[in-house]
Formats: sequence, C-alpha cells, structure tokens
Amino acid sequence: MRYGLAIVVAFFYITIVLHYTYTPDDTYIYLQYARNIAGGDGFSFNPNSPSYGVTGPLWALLIAAGVKSGLDPFIVAKTFDILFASLSIVVVYVLSVSLIRDRVYAFIAALVFSLDAWFLRWSASGMETSLAVLLVLLTVRYAYEGDYLIAGFVAGLLTLVRPEGVLLFLVIQLENSITSYFLRKGQRLLWIGTALYLIVVVPWLLYSLMRFGSMVPNTQLAKSATSFSLIDFFGTLVASATILGSTQLVAIVLLLFGVPFVVRNMGIGHIIGKMLPLLWILGLPLGYAVLNVQVVSRYLVPLIPLIIIYAFWCFKQLELVKLWKQERAYVFLSIVALACILQSQLVYRIKVVPHMKSFSIGMEEGIKPIALWLRTNTPDTATVLTPDVGLLGYLAHRRFFDTAGLVSPDVRRAFGALSYEEGMKRRLYRSVIKPDYIVDRSSVPARLTADSVRPIMTSEFIGLGIAQPDSVYYTLYRIIQ
Repeated sequence: MRYGLAIVVAFFYITIVLHYTYTPDDTYIYLQYARNIAGGDGFSFNPNSPSYGVTGPLWALLIAAGVKSGLDPFIVAKTFDILFASLSIVVVYVLSVSLIRDRVYAFIAALVFSLDAWFLRWSASGMETSLAVLLVLLTVRYAYEGDYLIAGFVAGLLTLVRPEGVLLFLVIQLENSITSYFLRKGQRLLWIGTALYLIVVVPWLLYSLMRFGSMVPNTQLAKSATSFSLIDFFGTLVASATILGSTQLVAIVLLLFGVPFVVRNMGIGHIIGKMLPLLWILGLPLGYAVLNVQVVSRYLVPLIPLIIIYAFWCFKQLELVKLWKQERAYVFLSIVALACILQSQLVYRIKVVPHMKSFSIGMEEGIKPIALWLRTNTPDTATVLTPDVGLLGYLAHRRFFDTAGLVSPDVRRAFGALSYEEGMKRRLYRSVIKPDYIVDRSSVPARLTADSVRPIMTSEFIGLGIAQPDSVYYTLYRIIQ
C-alpha cells in the first residue's frame, strides 16, 4: 500500500499542476498582506494601514516568511498549498488505518479523497484550504488517539487558519466528556490541551483587538448576515448539503444509513470514541447556518475526508457483523469507491475545470490590464474603490478601498442593507472616501457614467463563478472631484 499511496499522491500532483494558473482573487489578498508584512509595512493590505482583511493570519505569516527569505509570494503560496494538500492525502490514509483497521479500506479512502472535485479545485490555488484540511485531520487523529494535549495545540493552529477551528476544539471538548463518562478516561490531558489551545490563539486575539479593534476577521463579517432567520438558516443548510452531495453523495448516503445500523446492531458503545468525526461533520454546517454564512465549496472541503473515512468505517462494520466475507466486501467496496470517483470526476471535468480555465482568462484579460493601467498612469497617492481588491491591489501598488469590506469595512457599513449595485448608484461610499478612481463590476458596462464619473476602459469577464457563468464587466472610471 505504501507504493500505491505514492502513486496516488503523484497522480494528484500531476492533476493539480495542470490548473496551476488558477488563482482566486482572495489569494492575491494574502499575497499583498504577506508582502507588506515581510517588507515591514505591518499586517495590512495598504502599507502601514492595519486591517484584518484575511481569514487566516497564520497562512499570511507563512507566506510572509517565504517572502522574507527572498522568494516570490506567488510561488511560496502555491508551493505550500501543494505540499499541505499532498500531506493531507497521506494523513487520510493514516487516520483511516487507525479508525477502520484495514489498510485496503484506508488506501481506497485516500484514493477517493484525492480525486474529489472540490479538493482538487482548491489545491494549488494559493489559498489556506489545504493547510486547514491537514490541521483538521491531525486534530482528529490526535484526539482519537487520546492525545488531547497535541490535539488542542493543533486545533489552535487551525483556528489561526480558519476561525471554524474553534468549533472543532469545542467538539473535542464535548467528545472527550462523552467518552470520559462511558469509558472512564481521565480529563487531565484535556485541560492541558485547552491551555495549549489558548496559548496559541490568545496572543493573536489580543494583538488583533489592539491593532484592528476586533478579534473577528473582516472576511467573517463580510460573508455573514447580521440577523438570524429560519429561511436563511435552512437555505444555508441546503447550500452546504448541495455542495457536499455534488461530489460525495454515495459516501453521505453510506454515512446516513451506516451509523444507525452500527448503533442498532452493535450497540452505542461501539461508536463511543469514534464520535469526533461525526460531530464535526454535523457541527460545521450547523455553525454556518446559525451565522448565516455565504457558504462556498472551500469552506466545506475540511469535512470531505472525514465524510469519506467515516462512510467507509460504516461499510467495514457490515463485514464485521458477518453480512459478507472479506473478499466479497472488497468487491462491493470497490464498486462504491468507483461510484464516488465517477460522480466527483464528472463534476470536476464538466463544471470545475471549465470554470477554472475561464476564470484564469478573466483575471488575465479582464482585471490585469486595469491594474497595470493604474500602476502606469496614476500617481502613487491615487485612491481606488473596487468590489474585488486582490489582483488590482497586488499589481497596481496604489491605495485601495473595497466595497466588500475586507480591507475597508467602513465602506461596506456605509451601504447598509443595500446591495452593491444600489450602493454604487447612490454613491454611498462618499460618506467614507472620495476616491480618485473606481473599478465597477456590473452586468452592464460603463453603467455609472456621469459628468463627474468618466469611464476609461472596460473589460469583459466570463465565468466569474461556477454559479455565475454569464459575463460581467469591469469598468475603470476617473472621478472628477
């Protein structure tokens, strides 16, 4: 299996290298922060203007460490991403061996995960997703082995990559309390692990509170609703289920039917001690629903390996209760794995790959020319307002404000409950900033044209998102004060 796993990782590496150029706009936000950190301009998007505009400060600091060594931030982010993604596949195998106690099942779980469409999409993107996946898997493994000390430490690192790490830490606490009650385990290591978690997380929280005035990243505020409603709650749950089911429907069905089967036929005690993955799988979508987060696929990738592992664990129990012999179980397992792979690869080939290609073209031909024009034709002191700040800010080297509220949350607050389109029409941003230039995104080119808002250039962007295949237009305007 060792050589088979090496082949799986190698094939995964070849696959993601083929879409190496796919780089989301959020990646460039990380690169800009890393460049400023390494250059001594503080934790900021605009030099010397502190802002909490990234989700994972640890990811920005890792890239900054590479930049400080003289490396290109783009190459550093991509290299780390690929490394952590490859290690995640290995850890899926290791964790599966621990949970399932069968190396064939473990190998197939790693294979299925390595071919998941969403995992492939975000690997090599330069985002923090692969590191988050790796840290989730390590946290679960250490907690499962009863090493709550290391599990707490790793959960702390995860929280500095994705804020959802705090939920996994709470799940560890709950799972340990349950297993302690049933299995009479001591809780001393749990409390030490809690202390280590706080040692990792608290210094950053204090720094962010003093530096930014908030312990919550602007990305979290920008992508969550300020009020709760049942309609939004169930809408978020449906969105999460749709994303996960689009690539792992077979595994989810196995999980839904397998857990009750195990409890009914083998007793509740058989599942005690293996509850952490299940609690995490249930808890994360519920957390997103309560906060009404605008869920995208990369938020859910850390769930996918555990769905696969736990589904195959349920499948293994069918063999253990003598429903079939091992040889026949391997045949059925291969059929299930093939169904998982076929579903995911259809989504990858039909939806994901075409989107990544069109998106990369849009960034290169739609946004990059605007950024280069701003860098070449505007003074260093020019201010620019835009909805998408990443690539523009990274290339233009000007002072940027964004309507999404990642870098400049005051602009988003100025829009209130109004949409981006309506807020731009009413020029509500003027209560916060009077920009020299605006880059507008709309289905209609040059829609803001007026005597004081003069268009300079317009670029078409096809395929901004998988769910948004139609063209949008980015128009650069000069503001006549």
